Parts: sequence; C-alpha cells; structure tokens
Amino acid sequence: MDKSTSYPIVGIGFSAGGIEALLTFLTHLPKPTGASFVIIPQLSIDDKSLLDKMLKRCTHLHISWINNGIIPKPERAYLLPPGHQLDFKDQAFLLKPFLSQQKITRMIDRGFTALAYAFQRRVIGIVLSGTGKDGLLGVKAIEKQGGIVFVQHPETALFQSMPASIIADNHPDMVATPEELAEILPRML
Repeated sequence: MDKSTSYPIVGIGFSAGGIEALLTFLTHLPKPTGASFVIIPQLSIDDKSLLDKMLKRCTHLHISWINNGIIPKPERAYLLPPGHQLDFKDQAFLLKPFLSQQKITRMIDRGFTALAYAFQRRVIGIVLSGTGKDGLLGVKAIEKQGGIVFVQHPETALFQSMPASIIADNHPDMVATPEELAEILPRML
C-alpha cells in the first residue's frame, strides 16, 4: 500500500437532527474537493438506514457503505453501517461489529479517533447537529495528531448540545453554518 498519498480525509459526525445539516453541507460542497469523506452517523444497531440513497441525490461524491479492506479514495463518501464501529488497518477500513447486547455510544469519538491515528494531520473532523458530548474526545484526538476541527454553529443546529459541547470544551478551528463549512473546507485542503 502506498502510504505517501496526501489527500485529506474528512470525517463527519452527527446524531439527532444531523441528517438535514449533512444534506445541506454536501449540497453546497464545491467540486472537485480532492478529499475523501467518512460519514459517521450515530445510529442504533438495528437501524435500517436509507442514508446512502438520500445522499446520492444531493452530492457529486460517489456514496457507498464502508467495507473491510477498502482504502478511502478522493471524491468519495463512505458511510459507517449501523451496528459497527470504525477502525483501520494500514489505512484500510476495518469494521468491528457491536454485539447485540452492547449499547452504541460514542460512535463519533471512536470513529474520529480511528481516523486521527490512521491518517494523522490529513484529517479534518466536522461535528454537526446532535445530542450529548459524543465527538469531544474524537476531535481532541484529531487535534493531537495535527488535524483540523470544524463545528456547526449551535444556533443553526436542530439539536445543539453536541456542537455546543465541542465549542465549550475545545477550541475548534472553525464554527459556522453547514453551508459556510462546505464553502470554507476546500480552502483548508
């Protein structure tokens, strides 16, 4: 595997109310970006998500569910499937299933941390609408590895606690609306 690739990896985490923000972000994303996108929704184990079909209608990016062994490529968006947590082996996706008795929590923390350790300073983490504090530990891991953090402005989020907790407990590089984040992102790549 060629570890000298230099394209950015953009991790996007969200939970409650975040689908609308994600759709807005992707709709306003200029093309081409030259980046790979890893979308980490906070979904329950049994959720039968139609997220891939929704996203295909609003973006130029190629959308697919994450499969083991695939290395993220530019101009593609990879979705974390329900019931799995994200990890990497030699920069290739490695899905770890949750056991049925496990409660899914901190999916964004786990995903962002995995991205940070796999791709270090090439990672940009984006936290959109959601509840709780999921994502806080993950963005700290991204920053520790030299990456960048964007957060949806809480006043524009359907559920404010997740982005607000990042802002209150951390110093993200950018706080803006989903539209503004989409327009700013290419300048940071």
